[in-house]
Amino acid sequence: MPVRTLSPLCLAVTLTVVSASWCAASDLTAPLVAALPAPAALLQPDSLDAATVIRNARSAYETTWSQRNAGELAQAVKTAEVPLLQIEAMLASDLDATTRRDLLELKNKLQGLRDAARHDVERKDVPDDGSNDPQVLNAPAVENVRLQYNADVYRHIEFFTGAGRSTFERWLRRSGRYIKLFREVLHREGMPPDLVHLVFVESGFNVHARSVSAAVGPWQFLRSTARLWGLTVNQWVDERRDPEKSTVAAARYLRHLYSIFGDWPLALASYNAGEGTVLRAIKRQGTTNYWDLKLPRQTEEYVPQFMAVLAISREPEKYGFTEVHFEEPIDFDELALKGAVDLRAVARMAECPYEELRNLNPAVRGSAAPARDGVTMIRVPEGKAEVILARLESGETLPSTDLTVQHRVRRGETLSGIAAQYHVDAPRLARENGIGRTRPLQRGMVLSIRSRGKAPVMPAEIAPGDPRASTAYVPERNIRVPASLDGESDAEGRMTHTVRRGETLASIAAKYGVTSGDIRRWNRLGTSVVRRGTRLKIRTGDSAMPSPEVLAADSVKVASFEPPRASKKARARSTAAAKRVVIVKTGETLGGIASRHGTTVAKLKAANGLSSTRIRAGQRLRIPA
Repeated sequence: MPVRTLSPLCLAVTLTVVSASWCAASDLTAPLVAALPAPAALLQPDSLDAATVIRNARSAYETTWSQRNAGELAQAVKTAEVPLLQIEAMLASDLDATTRRDLLELKNKLQGLRDAARHDVERKDVPDDGSNDPQVLNAPAVENVRLQYNADVYRHIEFFTGAGRSTFERWLRRSGRYIKLFREVLHREGMPPDLVHLVFVESGFNVHARSVSAAVGPWQFLRSTARLWGLTVNQWVDERRDPEKSTVAAARYLRHLYSIFGDWPLALASYNAGEGTVLRAIKRQGTTNYWDLKLPRQTEEYVPQFMAVLAISREPEKYGFTEVHFEEPIDFDELALKGAVDLRAVARMAECPYEELRNLNPAVRGSAAPARDGVTMIRVPEGKAEVILARLESGETLPSTDLTVQHRVRRGETLSGIAAQYHVDAPRLARENGIGRTRPLQRGMVLSIRSRGKAPVMPAEIAPGDPRASTAYVPERNIRVPASLDGESDAEGRMTHTVRRGETLASIAAKYGVTSGDIRRWNRLGTSVVRRGTRLKIRTGDSAMPSPEVLAADSVKVASFEPPRASKKARARSTAAAKRVVIVKTGETLGGIASRHGTTVAKLKAANGLSSTRIRAGQRLRIPA
């Protein structure tokens, strides 16, 4: 095996980290001390060759395994730290493919064993009831989503049980395949299982759904939000389509939103419009009640739709959904393999249809699944994992897979960032595409990105307790909470009225038994003139005249936080977008305006909250970017 050593520059960068970690692990057991070089030797370039690092890591793995089995959990964690640092330092140097593969494999095994030992340390000496677990003691109370009714919710219930019945029945049929799995993931993440009904509103349980704004998957993640919450999106895989991973990310995002607002209607509205939009609306309008807030039209319809779906799903017989034939629940085995995996080859070995394997692994964009840290986790039909493992043990092999994709460089991207996105080595990516000092990376350049596996695909060894040994694994993200509120949304006596032709503020007020001044105050109107199509917030009964105590309490909540400010670039984009407004002229059509401005009718309707293609002269239309 060729021997590679660290450059003096790499050694200097890692000097402090390695030294500190050695001190922290000074009480290592005798076998490991004998296997590892002394602290002073760690600082010598000649001692950090690849063969020594690999030998140290293998010895450390055996020692860590023994220590964990013996219950010496803290020692096991410390034993794994130094070789992991050595591997990290060695991977920063120029290595041949075989050595790099061996180091990555050892790194994955050691990390998995170390993380499992850490998990055991956290749970050690904790009673079965969890009464002494800090995570239990400090976690906010999880509550079911309280079903709230008003005229807007009843309007959506009427639609889903009337004109939209066929659509809702299709959603219900499709939900049979995934709803049990989604509920299990939400429960595992400590979230109310009721949140599964959000998928009805988002995608109708279609894992391949794609919106006009490029949101993808059952939970309709945008690319940027998906990556923020740990999902991988590149030319090989799109984990937004993965039923387990996307649900894990959605649960964590919803938990983050609930920790901000302390109120499910506000949290759900933020899932649709973004927490910044809702926080700024609360601060500007002075209320923490979702049903009183003026928000984008789509967001104002979003929560009532969810409440309607929740009401029907809790009592389907009450609303006449008694003969729906649900799809069979998804059942599968999980299989861990080394290297990139061709699903067609796996299907042949499992003796199952290729399309069945594709349906179980919807995140895979092509026919091959790339490895992450050297390991590929795939789903196979129930009972087929044993068949595949038995055939592999008998001498059969799965062929290696050569994945090559093209990536067009976008503004602001770096080689390191692109390499991290596709899980490839950055120096190798630069060499293969001729990028260097004389030919720097340029916007618009097309890079060829290869992910090769030269060895036949074999079963991967993953330590027991390693969270990555699951097709639902998503890396944890620690996202700062920008504000903290104790919202209290109440739908009682609140509704939305859309102004019709010939109506005035006075006639609307008379219809609901309130005054024109009330409607102006609730909607922050500066004039009594209202245009056709305007959406007005209306309150009736006790909600029209809340007590001074209720108003004062809400004012205190609103005054107690500072909403996050948008960045200069975001404000500039918002200003530029606001300027892209046209006034409809006599005889113009939505299709003609879309064609003239280089967009589509669907995008125009979405940007302006239109339910049909009918427009009128004098109407202002926002042109999407």
